[in-house]
Amino acid sequence: MKYYLRNPKTKSVGAAALVPPALQQDTEMYGRVSRMCALRETMRDNLKAQTKADDLSRIGSVLSSTQAYLGELHWYIAFYESNQSTFKDMPSVEFIWKSAIISRVHDKVNLSRPKFGSRGGNTGDSDGGGGGGGHSGGGLRLLSGGSFKQRRTQSTSIYMELGFTLLSLAIIKCMSAYSRVATLDTEVECEIINSMTPGARLISEQESEQELEALKRAAVELREAAGVFEHITEHVLPKIKHIRLGVPDLNPVMQYMLQTLALADSDRLSVRVWLRTDKYQRKSPNMPANLLLGIQERYESAHSSLRTMQGGEFRSVSTDIQSYMRDGQLVIMAQAMIYLAQVHNDNQKFGNAVGFMRDARELLTDVKKRNQSVHATTAEKLLSGPLEPLYSLYRRNNDAIGFELVPSSEDLRARLPSGRTLLSKVIAYAPSASS
Repeated sequence: MKYYLRNPKTKSVGAAALVPPALQQDTEMYGRVSRMCALRETMRDNLKAQTKADDLSRIGSVLSSTQAYLGELHWYIAFYESNQSTFKDMPSVEFIWKSAIISRVHDKVNLSRPKFGSRGGNTGDSDGGGGGGGHSGGGLRLLSGGSFKQRRTQSTSIYMELGFTLLSLAIIKCMSAYSRVATLDTEVECEIINSMTPGARLISEQESEQELEALKRAAVELREAAGVFEHITEHVLPKIKHIRLGVPDLNPVMQYMLQTLALADSDRLSVRVWLRTDKYQRKSPNMPANLLLGIQERYESAHSSLRTMQGGEFRSVSTDIQSYMRDGQLVIMAQAMIYLAQVHNDNQKFGNAVGFMRDARELLTDVKKRNQSVHATTAEKLLSGPLEPLYSLYRRNNDAIGFELVPSSEDLRARLPSGRTLLSKVIAYAPSASS
Protein backbone atom coordinates (compact mmCIF):
# COMPACT_ATOMS: atom_id res chain seq x y z
CA MET A 1 0.00 0.00 0.00
CA LYS A 2 1.36 3.41 -0.95
CA TYR A 3 1.77 6.15 1.63
CA TYR A 4 0.63 9.75 1.23
CA LEU A 5 3.58 11.59 2.85
CA ARG A 6 7.25 12.05 2.13
CA ASN A 7 9.89 11.98 4.82
CA PRO A 8 10.99 15.43 5.91
CA LYS A 9 14.58 16.15 4.87
CA THR A 10 17.25 18.09 6.73
CA LYS A 11 20.64 19.75 6.28
CA SER A 12 23.86 18.89 8.10
CA VAL A 13 24.85 20.42 11.45
CA GLY A 14 28.45 20.40 12.69
CA ALA A 15 29.44 19.40 16.22
CA ALA A 16 31.34 22.65 16.84
CA ALA A 17 28.12 24.64 16.40
CA LEU A 18 26.36 22.67 19.16
CA VAL A 19 29.06 22.83 21.85
CA PRO A 20 28.94 26.00 24.01
CA PRO A 21 32.15 28.11 23.95
CA ALA A 22 32.80 27.35 27.61
CA LEU A 23 32.87 23.60 26.87
CA GLN A 24 34.84 23.64 23.61
CA GLN A 25 37.90 22.28 25.44
CA ASP A 26 35.88 19.56 27.23
CA THR A 27 36.97 16.52 25.20
CA GLU A 28 34.30 14.26 26.68
CA MET A 29 31.51 16.71 25.88
CA TYR A 30 32.89 17.47 22.43
CA GLY A 31 33.26 13.76 21.67
CA ARG A 32 29.69 12.99 22.68
CA VAL A 33 28.25 15.85 20.61
CA SER A 34 30.40 14.68 17.69
CA ARG A 35 28.92 11.20 17.98
CA MET A 36 25.44 12.72 18.13
CA CYS A 37 26.09 14.70 14.96
CA ALA A 38 27.43 11.58 13.25
CA LEU A 39 24.18 9.79 14.09
CA ARG A 40 22.25 12.78 12.79
CA GLU A 41 24.19 12.66 9.54
CA THR A 42 23.37 8.97 9.13
CA MET A 43 19.71 9.74 9.74
CA ARG A 44 19.88 12.63 7.26
CA ASP A 45 21.35 10.42 4.54
CA ASN A 46 18.75 7.72 5.13
CA LEU A 47 15.87 10.20 5.05
CA LYS A 48 17.16 11.61 1.79
CA ALA A 49 17.55 8.16 0.23
CA GLN A 50 14.15 6.88 1.32
CA THR A 51 11.78 7.37 -1.61
CA LYS A 52 9.77 4.13 -1.72
CA ALA A 53 7.38 2.76 0.86
CA ASP A 54 7.81 -0.84 -0.30
CA ASP A 55 11.51 -1.14 0.52
CA LEU A 56 11.39 -2.65 4.01
CA SER A 57 15.16 -2.96 4.34
CA ARG A 58 15.66 0.75 3.68
CA ILE A 59 12.75 1.69 5.92
CA GLY A 60 14.40 -0.33 8.69
CA SER A 61 17.61 1.65 8.24
CA VAL A 62 15.76 4.97 8.45
CA LEU A 63 13.87 3.83 11.54
CA SER A 64 16.93 2.59 13.41
CA SER A 65 19.06 5.64 12.56
CA THR A 66 16.29 8.03 13.60
CA GLN A 67 15.80 6.22 16.92
CA ALA A 68 19.56 6.24 17.54
CA TYR A 69 19.79 9.99 16.94
CA LEU A 70 16.70 10.68 19.05
CA GLY A 71 18.33 8.99 22.05
CA GLU A 72 21.26 11.39 21.86
CA LEU A 73 19.05 14.37 21.08
CA HIS A 74 16.96 13.75 24.21
CA TRP A 75 20.22 13.67 26.20
CA TYR A 76 21.42 16.92 24.62
CA ILE A 77 18.13 18.70 25.34
CA ALA A 78 18.16 17.49 28.97
CA PHE A 79 21.72 18.85 29.31
CA TYR A 80 20.67 22.15 27.69
CA GLU A 81 17.70 22.55 30.04
CA SER A 82 19.88 21.88 33.10
CA ASN A 83 22.71 24.18 32.01
CA GLN A 84 21.05 27.07 30.15
CA SER A 85 23.48 29.62 31.55
CA THR A 86 26.30 27.73 29.79
CA PHE A 87 24.52 28.22 26.44
CA LYS A 88 23.79 31.92 27.02
CA ASP A 89 26.55 33.34 24.79
CA MET A 90 26.46 30.54 22.27
CA PRO A 91 26.21 31.65 18.60
CA SER A 92 22.94 30.83 16.81
CA VAL A 93 22.69 27.37 15.28
CA GLU A 94 20.55 26.91 12.16
CA PHE A 95 18.43 23.78 11.98
CA ILE A 96 17.04 23.42 8.46
CA TRP A 97 14.26 20.98 7.52
CA LYS A 98 12.13 20.38 4.44
CA SER A 99 8.41 19.88 4.90
CA ALA A 100 6.68 16.51 4.55
CA ILE A 101 3.34 18.29 4.10
CA ILE A 102 3.74 21.17 1.63
CA SER A 103 3.55 20.30 -2.05
CA ARG A 104 3.89 23.80 -3.47
CA VAL A 105 4.52 27.36 -2.35
CA HIS A 106 1.75 29.93 -2.86
CA ASP A 107 3.15 32.93 -1.01
CA LYS A 108 6.64 34.16 -0.29
CA VAL A 109 7.11 34.91 3.40
CA ASN A 110 9.89 37.24 4.53
CA LEU A 111 10.72 36.77 8.19
CA SER A 112 13.08 38.62 10.47
CA ARG A 113 16.02 37.15 12.35
CA PRO A 114 15.31 37.33 16.10
CA LYS A 115 17.60 36.03 18.77
CA PHE A 116 18.73 32.48 19.45
CA GLY A 117 15.92 30.00 20.09
CA SER A 118 13.04 31.90 18.54
CA ARG A 119 13.64 32.46 14.84
CA GLY A 120 11.84 30.63 12.08
CA GLY A 121 11.57 31.01 8.35
CA ASN A 122 10.89 29.23 5.10
CA THR A 123 11.84 29.20 1.48
CA GLY A 124 10.66 27.17 -1.44
CA ASP A 125 13.16 24.45 -2.18
CA SER A 126 13.01 21.41 -4.39
CA ASP A 127 13.91 18.00 -3.08
CA GLY A 128 17.29 18.05 -4.67
CA GLY A 129 18.19 21.54 -3.43
CA GLY A 130 18.29 24.86 -5.20
CA GLY A 131 15.89 27.79 -5.11
CA GLY A 132 12.41 28.15 -6.45
CA GLY A 133 9.18 29.27 -4.89
CA GLY A 134 6.61 27.96 -7.38
CA HIS A 135 5.08 24.64 -8.18
CA SER A 136 6.93 22.46 -10.64
CA GLY A 137 5.97 19.22 -12.28
CA GLY A 138 9.51 17.92 -11.90
CA GLY A 139 11.24 16.29 -8.98
CA LEU A 140 11.11 12.81 -7.55
CA ARG A 141 7.91 10.82 -7.67
CA LEU A 142 5.83 11.00 -4.53
CA LEU A 143 5.13 7.73 -2.80
CA SER A 144 1.50 7.94 -3.84
CA GLY A 145 2.39 8.80 -7.41
CA GLY A 146 2.40 12.61 -7.78
CA SER A 147 5.19 15.15 -8.03
CA PHE A 148 6.34 16.90 -4.90
CA LYS A 149 8.20 20.07 -4.03
CA GLN A 150 9.27 20.27 -0.42
CA ARG A 151 9.32 23.71 1.18
CA ARG A 152 12.21 24.50 3.50
CA THR A 153 11.96 25.96 6.99
CA GLN A 154 14.65 26.85 9.51
CA SER A 155 14.99 27.89 13.12
CA THR A 156 17.56 28.19 15.88
CA SER A 157 15.27 26.35 18.31
CA ILE A 158 16.45 22.93 19.49
CA TYR A 159 12.78 22.11 20.07
CA MET A 160 11.99 22.57 16.38
CA GLU A 161 14.80 20.10 15.71
CA LEU A 162 13.18 17.69 18.17
CA GLY A 163 9.75 18.20 16.60
CA PHE A 164 10.89 17.42 13.06
CA THR A 165 12.95 14.43 14.21
CA LEU A 166 9.94 12.99 16.04
CA LEU A 167 7.79 13.70 12.98
CA SER A 168 10.29 11.72 10.91
CA LEU A 169 10.03 8.83 13.37
CA ALA A 170 6.23 8.80 13.22
CA ILE A 171 6.14 8.98 9.42
CA ILE A 172 8.64 6.15 8.99
CA LYS A 173 6.62 4.00 11.41
CA CYS A 174 3.58 4.61 9.21
CA MET A 175 5.59 3.78 6.11
CA SER A 176 6.77 0.55 7.70
CA ALA A 177 3.17 -0.39 8.51
CA TYR A 178 1.95 0.29 4.98
CA SER A 179 4.88 -1.63 3.52
CA ARG A 180 3.88 -4.69 5.52
CA VAL A 181 0.41 -4.68 4.00
CA ALA A 182 1.43 -3.65 0.49
CA THR A 183 0.35 -7.04 -0.95
CA LEU A 184 -2.43 -7.70 1.53
CA ASP A 185 -4.71 -4.66 1.49
CA THR A 186 -7.17 -5.17 -1.35
CA GLU A 187 -6.69 -8.93 -1.55
CA VAL A 188 -7.87 -9.33 2.04
CA GLU A 189 -10.85 -7.08 1.47
CA CYS A 190 -11.88 -8.83 -1.74
CA GLU A 191 -11.55 -12.32 -0.29
CA ILE A 192 -13.62 -11.36 2.74
CA ILE A 193 -16.40 -9.95 0.58
CA ASN A 194 -16.05 -12.86 -1.87
CA SER A 195 -16.81 -15.21 1.00
CA MET A 196 -20.38 -13.90 0.87
CA THR A 197 -20.72 -15.20 -2.68
CA PRO A 198 -21.57 -18.91 -3.10
CA GLY A 199 -18.62 -20.92 -4.40
CA ALA A 200 -16.01 -18.33 -3.49
CA ARG A 201 -12.45 -19.56 -2.90
CA LEU A 202 -11.36 -19.36 0.73
CA ILE A 203 -7.72 -18.77 1.68
CA SER A 204 -5.66 -21.52 3.24
CA GLU A 205 -5.03 -21.60 6.99
CA GLN A 206 -1.28 -21.17 6.46
CA GLU A 207 -1.78 -18.20 4.16
CA SER A 208 -4.15 -16.68 6.68
CA GLU A 209 -1.69 -16.97 9.58
CA GLN A 210 1.11 -15.28 7.65
CA GLU A 211 -1.13 -12.39 6.66
CA LEU A 212 -2.63 -12.05 10.11
CA GLU A 213 0.77 -11.56 11.70
CA ALA A 214 1.67 -8.87 9.16
CA LEU A 215 -1.67 -7.12 9.72
CA LYS A 216 -1.29 -7.22 13.51
CA ARG A 217 2.26 -5.85 13.41
CA ALA A 218 1.27 -3.08 11.00
CA ALA A 219 -1.65 -2.08 13.26
CA VAL A 220 0.72 -1.81 16.23
CA GLU A 221 3.16 0.36 14.27
CA LEU A 222 0.36 2.74 13.34
CA ARG A 223 -0.68 3.01 16.99
CA GLU A 224 2.95 3.74 17.90
CA ALA A 225 3.06 6.45 15.22
CA ALA A 226 -0.13 7.95 16.66
CA GLY A 227 1.59 8.05 20.05
CA VAL A 228 4.50 10.01 18.57
CA PHE A 229 2.13 12.51 16.92
CA GLU A 230 0.38 12.90 20.30
CA HIS A 231 3.73 13.43 22.07
CA ILE A 232 4.66 16.17 19.61
CA THR A 233 1.36 17.93 20.28
CA GLU A 234 1.55 17.71 24.06
CA HIS A 235 5.26 18.13 24.79
CA VAL A 236 6.98 19.82 21.84
CA LEU A 237 4.53 22.27 20.26
CA PRO A 238 4.05 24.32 23.48
CA LYS A 239 7.79 25.08 23.39
CA ILE A 240 7.78 26.41 19.82
CA LYS A 241 4.38 28.12 19.69
CA HIS A 242 6.12 31.53 19.48
CA ILE A 243 8.04 30.52 16.34
CA ARG A 244 6.67 31.20 12.88
CA LEU A 245 7.94 28.29 10.83
CA GLY A 246 6.05 28.95 7.60
CA VAL A 247 5.17 25.27 7.10
CA PRO A 248 2.29 23.39 8.80
CA ASP A 249 4.20 20.22 9.75
CA LEU A 250 4.37 21.20 13.44
CA ASN A 251 0.93 22.77 13.50
CA PRO A 252 -1.35 21.21 16.18
CA VAL A 253 -4.13 20.76 13.60
CA MET A 254 -1.78 18.81 11.34
CA GLN A 255 -0.59 16.62 14.21
CA TYR A 256 -4.19 15.86 15.18
CA MET A 257 -4.99 14.98 11.57
CA LEU A 258 -2.00 12.65 11.23
CA GLN A 259 -2.72 11.00 14.59
CA THR A 260 -6.37 10.48 13.66
CA LEU A 261 -5.49 8.95 10.28
CA ALA A 262 -2.92 6.62 11.85
CA LEU A 263 -5.51 5.33 14.33
CA ALA A 264 -8.17 5.02 11.61
CA ASP A 265 -5.85 2.96 9.42
CA SER A 266 -4.87 0.84 12.42
CA ASP A 267 -8.57 0.16 12.89
CA ARG A 268 -8.92 -0.85 9.24
CA LEU A 269 -6.26 -3.48 9.78
CA SER A 270 -7.77 -4.57 13.10
CA VAL A 271 -11.17 -5.04 11.46
CA ARG A 272 -9.58 -7.27 8.83
CA VAL A 273 -7.91 -9.33 11.56
CA TRP A 274 -11.25 -9.67 13.32
CA LEU A 275 -12.98 -10.73 10.10
CA ARG A 276 -10.33 -13.38 9.53
CA THR A 277 -10.51 -14.78 13.06
CA ASP A 278 -14.27 -14.53 13.80
CA LYS A 279 -15.82 -17.72 12.40
CA TYR A 280 -19.28 -16.24 12.74
CA GLN A 281 -18.73 -12.95 10.92
CA ARG A 282 -20.93 -14.04 8.01
CA LYS A 283 -23.85 -14.34 10.43
CA SER A 284 -23.40 -10.80 11.74
CA PRO A 285 -22.53 -8.40 8.88
CA ASN A 286 -23.90 -5.57 11.02
CA MET A 287 -20.67 -5.60 13.04
CA PRO A 288 -18.18 -4.98 10.19
CA ALA A 289 -20.56 -2.40 8.72
CA ASN A 290 -20.69 -0.45 11.98
CA LEU A 291 -16.94 -0.72 12.50
CA LEU A 292 -16.25 0.56 8.98
CA LEU A 293 -18.67 3.45 9.51
CA GLY A 294 -16.76 4.34 12.68
CA ILE A 295 -13.50 4.38 10.70
CA GLN A 296 -15.12 6.52 8.02
CA GLU A 297 -16.17 8.99 10.71
CA ARG A 298 -12.57 9.20 11.89
CA TYR A 299 -11.42 9.94 8.34
CA GLU A 300 -14.11 12.62 8.10
CA SER A 301 -12.93 14.14 11.39
CA ALA A 302 -9.34 14.30 10.10
CA HIS A 303 -10.44 15.89 6.83
CA SER A 304 -12.65 18.42 8.63
CA SER A 305 -9.82 19.42 10.97
CA LEU A 306 -7.59 20.18 7.99
CA ARG A 307 -10.17 22.66 6.71
CA THR A 308 -9.86 24.68 9.92
CA MET A 309 -6.37 25.76 8.90
CA GLN A 310 -5.86 29.18 7.36
CA GLY A 311 -6.62 29.39 3.66
CA GLY A 312 -3.03 29.65 2.44
CA GLU A 313 -1.87 26.78 4.64
CA PHE A 314 -4.77 24.57 3.57
CA ARG A 315 -4.27 25.22 -0.15
CA SER A 316 -0.57 24.42 0.04
CA VAL A 317 -1.04 21.05 1.76
CA SER A 318 -0.13 18.22 -0.59
CA THR A 319 -3.02 17.13 -2.80
CA ASP A 320 -1.98 13.55 -2.06
CA ILE A 321 -2.84 14.06 1.62
CA GLN A 322 -6.18 15.62 0.77
CA SER A 323 -7.12 12.96 -1.78
CA TYR A 324 -6.06 10.20 0.62
CA MET A 325 -8.65 11.39 3.14
CA ARG A 326 -11.34 12.18 0.56
CA ASP A 327 -11.05 8.93 -1.39
CA GLY A 328 -10.45 6.92 1.78
CA GLN A 329 -13.83 8.05 3.09
CA LEU A 330 -15.50 6.96 -0.15
CA VAL A 331 -13.86 3.52 -0.25
CA ILE A 332 -14.57 2.79 3.42
CA MET A 333 -18.18 3.97 3.06
CA ALA A 334 -18.58 1.72 0.01
CA GLN A 335 -17.28 -1.28 1.93
CA ALA A 336 -19.69 -0.53 4.79
CA MET A 337 -22.55 -0.32 2.30
CA ILE A 338 -21.66 -3.73 0.86
CA TYR A 339 -22.04 -5.23 4.32
CA LEU A 340 -25.26 -3.27 4.93
CA ALA A 341 -26.61 -4.62 1.65
CA GLN A 342 -26.04 -8.12 2.98
CA VAL A 343 -27.83 -7.19 6.23
CA HIS A 344 -30.90 -5.98 4.31
CA ASN A 345 -30.85 -8.91 1.90
CA ASP A 346 -30.76 -11.35 4.83
CA ASN A 347 -33.72 -9.50 6.36
CA GLN A 348 -35.57 -9.70 3.02
CA LYS A 349 -35.48 -5.94 2.51
CA PHE A 350 -34.41 -6.44 -1.07
CA GLY A 351 -34.95 -2.88 -2.31
CA ASN A 352 -32.58 -1.51 0.37
CA ALA A 353 -30.02 -4.20 -0.49
CA VAL A 354 -30.03 -3.17 -4.15
CA GLY A 355 -29.81 0.52 -3.19
CA PHE A 356 -26.79 0.07 -0.95
CA MET A 357 -24.97 -1.97 -3.60
CA ARG A 358 -25.81 0.65 -6.24
CA ASP A 359 -24.39 3.44 -4.07
CA ALA A 360 -21.28 1.42 -3.20
CA ARG A 361 -20.72 0.85 -6.91
CA GLU A 362 -21.02 4.56 -7.66
CA LEU A 363 -18.60 5.55 -4.88
CA LEU A 364 -15.97 3.04 -6.02
CA THR A 365 -16.36 4.05 -9.67
CA ASP A 366 -15.74 7.67 -8.66
CA VAL A 367 -12.49 6.72 -6.90
CA LYS A 368 -11.35 4.42 -9.72
CA LYS A 369 -11.44 7.33 -12.18
CA ARG A 370 -8.69 9.10 -10.22
CA ASN A 371 -5.86 6.77 -11.16
CA GLN A 372 -3.30 8.76 -9.15
CA SER A 373 -5.26 8.13 -5.95
CA VAL A 374 -3.78 5.80 -3.35
CA HIS A 375 -7.19 4.11 -3.14
CA ALA A 376 -7.78 3.68 -6.89
CA THR A 377 -6.43 0.11 -6.96
CA THR A 378 -8.63 -0.91 -4.03
CA ALA A 379 -11.67 0.52 -5.80
CA GLU A 380 -10.83 -1.19 -9.09
CA LYS A 381 -10.33 -4.60 -7.50
CA LEU A 382 -13.55 -4.38 -5.54
CA LEU A 383 -15.43 -3.39 -8.68
CA SER A 384 -13.93 -6.12 -10.83
CA GLY A 385 -14.15 -8.76 -8.08
CA PRO A 386 -17.04 -9.43 -5.72
CA LEU A 387 -19.24 -6.39 -6.15
CA GLU A 388 -20.84 -7.14 -9.51
CA PRO A 389 -21.89 -10.75 -8.66
CA LEU A 390 -23.44 -9.55 -5.40
CA TYR A 391 -25.16 -6.62 -7.10
CA SER A 392 -26.65 -8.98 -9.70
CA LEU A 393 -27.73 -11.44 -7.00
CA TYR A 394 -29.54 -8.79 -4.97
CA ARG A 395 -31.28 -7.36 -8.05
CA ARG A 396 -32.48 -10.84 -9.01
CA ASN A 397 -33.80 -11.35 -5.49
CA ASN A 398 -35.71 -8.09 -5.66
CA ASP A 399 -37.05 -8.73 -9.17
CA ALA A 400 -38.16 -12.29 -8.37
CA ILE A 401 -39.15 -12.09 -4.70
CA GLY A 402 -39.23 -8.60 -3.23
CA PHE A 403 -40.74 -6.35 -5.91
CA GLU A 404 -39.69 -3.38 -3.77
CA LEU A 405 -38.89 0.16 -4.82
CA VAL A 406 -35.17 0.96 -4.55
CA PRO A 407 -34.71 3.97 -2.21
CA SER A 408 -32.80 7.05 -3.31
CA SER A 409 -29.24 7.64 -2.16
CA GLU A 410 -30.47 10.43 0.13
CA ASP A 411 -32.95 8.11 1.84
CA LEU A 412 -30.32 5.42 2.35
CA ARG A 413 -27.79 7.89 3.80
CA ALA A 414 -30.40 8.97 6.33
CA ARG A 415 -30.77 5.32 7.42
CA LEU A 416 -27.07 4.70 8.00
CA PRO A 417 -26.41 3.45 11.53
CA SER A 418 -23.95 5.20 13.81
CA GLY A 419 -20.37 3.99 13.65
CA ARG A 420 -19.27 1.63 16.37
CA THR A 421 -16.64 2.63 18.94
CA LEU A 422 -13.24 2.07 17.36
CA LEU A 423 -10.61 -0.39 18.47
CA SER A 424 -7.23 1.30 18.33
CA LYS A 425 -5.70 3.42 21.09
CA VAL A 426 -2.41 5.29 20.91
CA ILE A 427 0.71 3.59 22.21
CA ALA A 428 2.36 6.40 24.14
CA TYR A 429 5.83 7.49 23.08
CA ALA A 430 8.34 7.31 25.92
CA PRO A 431 11.47 9.47 25.36
CA SER A 432 14.63 7.58 26.19
CA ALA A 433 17.85 9.55 26.54
CA SER A 434 21.05 7.63 25.94
CA SER A 435 23.06 7.04 29.09
